[in-house]
Amino acid sequence: MPAVAQAGEAGPADVRAAAPQLIAAGPDDQDLARLSLEELSMVEVTSVSRRPEALADAAAAIFVISADDIRRSGATSLPEVLRLAPNLNVQRVNAVDYAISARGFNGYETSNKLLVLIDGRSVYSTLSSGVFWDARELMLEDIARIEVISGPGGALYGSNAMNGVINIITREAGDTPGTLISAGAGDEDARISIRHGGALGDSGAWRAYLMAFARDESFDAAGNGANDDADGLRGGGHLDWTVGENRLTLQGDAFENEVAINEDTLGTQSYVRGANLLGRWIRPLAGGELQVQAYYDRFEREEPAALEVSDTWDLAVQHAVEYGRHRVVVGAGHRVVESHFAIAPGAAFLDPPDRTLTLTNVFAQDQITLGGGVTLTLGAKLEDNSFSGQEFLPNVRLAWQRSGGDLVWAAVSRASRTPNRIERDLTFPGFLVGADFQSETATAYELGYRANPSPKMSFSINAFYNVYDHLRTVSITPVTFLPLTLTNNGEATTWGVEAWGSYDVSPSWRLSAGLSTLTKDYDSILRPEDISGLISIGDDPDYQVQLRSQHDLTESVELDLRLRAVDELAAVDGYVEADARLGWQMTDRLELSVTGQNLIGDRRVETGDPVRGRSFGRSVFAALRASF
Repeated sequence: MPAVAQAGEAGPADVRAAAPQLIAAGPDDQDLARLSLEELSMVEVTSVSRRPEALADAAAAIFVISADDIRRSGATSLPEVLRLAPNLNVQRVNAVDYAISARGFNGYETSNKLLVLIDGRSVYSTLSSGVFWDARELMLEDIARIEVISGPGGALYGSNAMNGVINIITREAGDTPGTLISAGAGDEDARISIRHGGALGDSGAWRAYLMAFARDESFDAAGNGANDDADGLRGGGHLDWTVGENRLTLQGDAFENEVAINEDTLGTQSYVRGANLLGRWIRPLAGGELQVQAYYDRFEREEPAALEVSDTWDLAVQHAVEYGRHRVVVGAGHRVVESHFAIAPGAAFLDPPDRTLTLTNVFAQDQITLGGGVTLTLGAKLEDNSFSGQEFLPNVRLAWQRSGGDLVWAAVSRASRTPNRIERDLTFPGFLVGADFQSETATAYELGYRANPSPKMSFSINAFYNVYDHLRTVSITPVTFLPLTLTNNGEATTWGVEAWGSYDVSPSWRLSAGLSTLTKDYDSILRPEDISGLISIGDDPDYQVQLRSQHDLTESVELDLRLRAVDELAAVDGYVEADARLGWQMTDRLELSVTGQNLIGDRRVETGDPVRGRSFGRSVFAALRASF
């Protein structure tokens, strides 16, 4: 039995010719545990061009986490799964909160330049421009793959895909028949998931699931319990069916989590609730493929002194077509967000408490085959939003694929991040007033190389140089000093390298490695135009390294080891940690596993946030998964 592979590398042209069925079927229809590195390069991805293409042909810094990578990681939450991507920096804040970024600007308050999609539904917050990870407890067994792009995605995904895109794609209902029960418990986590699916007539399939989790508290700086334990319940369903040439999808989820507020260790409880419903229609049209998608999303956070409610309606249409040397994708979308934020008197508040925000866009991208293995990609998106008006987001990519399959690519892109409600409406009379905050902008330069030098080896290396303008600053009022305002006086440049690769030691043993570096150049001196010292730049390690071993000791026993080293932050020590998982495939339908996490250090802190930073130690988690 071959080692389970990490999807992520390019393959030779002869593999592409020999395995066209991989492109047609995509990873949901394949057992990725049985694919070689060359075959993995042919796994279909959709995030780079918003249309299916082989990973080997994708001219971007993209890393794919497969369903089997997730299973063999032993992770118990989505943010922990994302640690597998070497082009992401994951900082755990407390029991359920995380700060996750690509190419810098990380921190609970500053990780606001990364777009996260779940089956095409944006989970971007118009309140803070971030992602509330305490509300994203997905059923991990239903994830088909996660496509992680580091670098701007504005030409296809819009203003807030400034530093990267995480595209989480769940399995089609036809891939999850029967019943699955997954249960596990440890000294920090407990969770159970139940899923059942079946046929929907002669041309469709369905599934429904229910999952619950409980997470133990973290520790404060003194090693005492931080009173931030949490639990939650989530359920939903997924339908896929065909009517003639039409492919239809209807899916939805609802959840309620009980978590502690993260500003203190008093254990003050809050509730995070939400529900969503998404529909998608795909059909052939004019020699191409038309896709129409609509969704509704409701999010609530209830605290003793505050209530946030957000209702989102989104409609998007795109058409992908090929003619001659051109592969064209065009589309448009409109989003309406009704936002409400109320807080008890005496604290900072949003003025007005209610806003209706709109976001309208049109985009087009053309991949032009120039011959000799050279492809030129020209794309742009035009957006209009309620706060900063129109944004023009162009992208130019040039790729050269040698006859042996190696891919060299370069790109220049303009990206932006639109204002959020806090930046426009936050008010504390006499101290802070709402401001005319505008979009942050960036110009990104990228260069990448991806190769399979042998059937046993694959790697990808990417370099970037980003120039940021109009970053968030805090300015004083002349003469009187107060009130303060949020302004756009910041500038910065960042550069670095991301690299990852895999090597098959034997048919049953695979080694993988990843590296990312980051250097930031910015003005941190306190000035009247920015008394924060450009705190919005975040707190990032200069480097992080990860090593992974996936070894099938026998046909039924798996041993997975992970080692990661993360450099120090401004006021937090760097650390080296290790995770290990031992899995036993007792039968084809029954698996037992034991996972140990954070095995090296007694305690560690991952974030430099002086208010929210908690520490974490060793943990053990045992899980049983049965299907029938």
